[in-house]
Amino acid sequence: MTLGPLARLELACHDLQRQREFYARILQLPVLGPGPGLSFAMGPVTLVLRPRGDVLFPASAAGPCEPGTLIALTVEDAELDRWHRRMLTLRVAVLDAPGPAGAPPRMMRVADPEGNVIELFVPA
Repeated sequence: MTLGPLARLELACHDLQRQREFYARILQLPVLGPGPGLSFAMGPVTLVLRPRGDVLFPASAAGPCEPGTLIALTVEDAELDRWHRRMLTLRVAVLDAPGPAGAPPRMMRVADPEGNVIELFVPA
């Protein structure tokens, strides 16, 4: 038995509109289909934003300390520094800035509005 490639990632959110704005405007992911725009294309994977508190993602009694998610996306080496400048310009929380040119690993981590980590990295 084998599993196929990842097809969909569903991310629980408290504020769907803020998250939609981040993934559509900041990360420039294409919105899929008509409707509220809560699904995005990430190559062959669909990112779906779901409200926290629905049947799949019940609201936590612990409050705002729910576990976060890390989403890692590949970028071309020449684009990583441009993404970094874009994040700084748009005042996105940069958690880890790109290292020196050519120094592995070439990656950057930012936080979305709900604290999930988005990692942009240059594959080896």
